[in-house]
Amino acid sequence: MNQIENYKDVEINGRTFRIRKFDARTGSFMLIKITGLLAPLFKNMDLSKFKDVKNASEVKLDALNIPGLMSELGNLSEKDFEYVQGKCLQVCSEVLAAGLTPVLNSNGTFGVMGIEDDTMTVLALTAHTLIFNVKGFFSGSPLASIVGGLMTTFPQD
Repeated sequence: MNQIENYKDVEINGRTFRIRKFDARTGSFMLIKITGLLAPLFKNMDLSKFKDVKNASEVKLDALNIPGLMSELGNLSEKDFEYVQGKCLQVCSEVLAAGLTPVLNSNGTFGVMGIEDDTMTVLALTAHTLIFNVKGFFSGSPLASIVGGLMTTFPQD
């Protein structure tokens, strides 16, 4: 039996963050939400073409339904987005000399300095958290190489 990876450290813009797993209920909801958002991207696609893809950079963008994905993202309500992003940031901490410091406090305020106006870091943390938490679901499928590849090719600086 494989050991579960409960956290992952990532470096974003010279800062190190620790991303933890969602609890099972949150993870289940996020998986359903994310697969619903990603479904249009893979509509009418032959997934067998992705069987040997080792890295997301090997995927040809014209093979994906980017307009379908963008349309779905555009339909995401602000309330849903805030929920998803809030849950993602709640499982993130910055690794500091004094120890782990939560990125988002329980009252919804930012817990680390300099992040409240740093859109790119907040979005990168959100994306890393979602990918880290749902990638296991795709194990054994042709999508595994794409989802796993996103973890190694997602811009971190």
